[in-house]
Amino acid sequence: MAKLVLGYDGTDGSRAALDAAVGLAAELGDTLVVVFAHEVSRLGGEVHDYEEALRERGRQVLEEARAIAREGGVEIDVVLRELSSAEALIAVADEHDARMIVVGSYGERPLKSALVGSTPTRLLHLSERPVLVVRAPD
Repeated sequence: MAKLVLGYDGTDGSRAALDAAVGLAAELGDTLVVVFAHEVSRLGGEVHDYEEALRERGRQVLEEARAIAREGGVEIDVVLRELSSAEALIAVADEHDARMIVVGSYGERPLKSALVGSTPTRLLHLSERPVLVVRAPD
């Protein structure tokens, strides 16, 4: 059974990607591996509380994704990873020999996306696997 890796953070863009990935996984008979990635800057004061809040948010959105995938009849694994989003998704996709990586997008303009470094843009440049970018509804 092949696997699809999905980046999910609970936002509208990632929800659109989740819906698309559940449909695709059901159609292909694939397992869905849902990843919540976060990166904590070690610069500055206390970060422990912030880091724990990010982990808790990650656990919440992963459970939300699990419920949605189950409703769609799709097997799901969840991964909470402390890395930048693009690096985490590539690493998890490699670990699971994924068919593709699925992420949401907010439709940033190309220049802003290139300058700021959106996750979809980074994945398109760094991933050796296919990347499906699903745009958030307007």
